[in-house]
Amino acid sequence: MLKWLIMVGFMLSLTGCYTLDKEHYESVVTTPSKIEKLEKTDEQLKQEIRSIKESLSNMEHTMEKEISANDVELKQTSPQKFMVTVKEQLLFNSGSADLNPQGRELIAKFAKAFEKAPATAHIRVVGHSDNRPVSKSSGYKDNWALSAARAAAVVRSLIWGEDIAPSRMHIEAYADTQPIAENTTEEGRAKNRRIDLFVEQG
Repeated sequence: MLKWLIMVGFMLSLTGCYTLDKEHYESVVTTPSKIEKLEKTDEQLKQEIRSIKESLSNMEHTMEKEISANDVELKQTSPQKFMVTVKEQLLFNSGSADLNPQGRELIAKFAKAFEKAPATAHIRVVGHSDNRPVSKSSGYKDNWALSAARAAAVVRSLIWGEDIAPSRMHIEAYADTQPIAENTTEEGRAKNRRIDLFVEQG
């Protein structure tokens, strides 16, 4: 009985060694391919970051006049994301969600610069308002409806007017819930009435 137990233990130990050796062998064999895959992923990420920077640089050049007039602000929020903030009056007439001629021209400039962004980058369009109630004559129930309609107008212009794929577009609306200035002055309210366009990778 004892000999049998010793033999079984010996066989099990051999099996364990084989299993460990096999796992070690597979690990050694597959390591180069894993490294190559990681290197490709790293290079792709670096290329995407370079493309985002190039797109941001193009935005700065294309919108130089609007940036100088403080109507547009550009800000890189991460290596793979930047934000373009546009004041309401540059895009829309008061109480309206229809892009004015100046607004359509600006969106065309944005789209041209976006061509340098990575093919997998997308645009998130966010509508904001001040805290004043909307005029009844505007046709919008409240600031939520107005900020959403304005964000949608920008997206439609990018899709229909500038031929950017709908799958790359996202819409958000926050009404007056994310102010960047005090709503107690006209200057502050003007800053809060804005459209944010985020160019994001990933």
